[in-house]
Amino acid sequence: MKKLILILSSILLLIYMFLFLLSFHGEYSAQRELWGINQSLGFIASHQESIPDYAINQLANRYRTFIRKYKGSIYAQRAQLMIGNLYALRKDYAQARLEYQKASGPDEELSVQAQLAIAKTYELEGQWDKADETYADTVVFYKNIAIKNPKSKLEYNALRVIAICQLNQKDFSGTVKTMEEIIMKYPTGKALEEAINTINLLCVTKLHDYDMAINIYQKFIEKYPSHSVDGLLKKMIKYLQLLKDKKLIIQVSSVKKID
Repeated sequence: MKKLILILSSILLLIYMFLFLLSFHGEYSAQRELWGINQSLGFIASHQESIPDYAINQLANRYRTFIRKYKGSIYAQRAQLMIGNLYALRKDYAQARLEYQKASGPDEELSVQAQLAIAKTYELEGQWDKADETYADTVVFYKNIAIKNPKSKLEYNALRVIAICQLNQKDFSGTVKTMEEIIMKYPTGKALEEAINTINLLCVTKLHDYDMAINIYQKFIEKYPSHSVDGLLKKMIKYLQLLKDKKLIIQVSSVKKID
């Protein structure tokens, strides 16, 4: 009996390893194939003015063939997003939006990229009302996600998307408030660095509201009195107070987008 169980266990292990290797091989093949197609997209992006329409259509068909082959996978979702980018490059924004709308799938971040890309096409066309509406809808959607998933990676990602939308809408005050929420909830690594940089930039160059940044940093120091950035924030507070006292106004023409 023990020998039979051992044999069955060995068979199951071999089956598992076989299926795993098949899955790994399929994933590698998809990655390699998509990389090859994307190389063509990169060439078109660099020579878009001289590329004929039929070449664009041929590349779009290559992506669609890939999508059918790997239907339901994250790679198919990425390929669909690339089709949207392809038409956006050609300034066919209506078709780009149709393609982006199909790019929802298992990877939430890619779905977000597609939604933001749709809003961007409206911006590029000068349809600011529709762009703002799309950004606003995205903000509402991700605020609900953040509320339902406190203290999680999902909440953090949702807050970042909200900040991106607010920044694109030039809602600088809203962006700073969202970054304040991030800095208080996720005071580590990239989240902390990105939040501090954004708060500094917007409060100093766009809002000219030094007290807003000072208050955020003071609350952070009070909440995390032994944090490694406390010394840096105290120096920032002194610098911001100096700018305020001297009534200095610093302006920039544009603000770097959140990646």
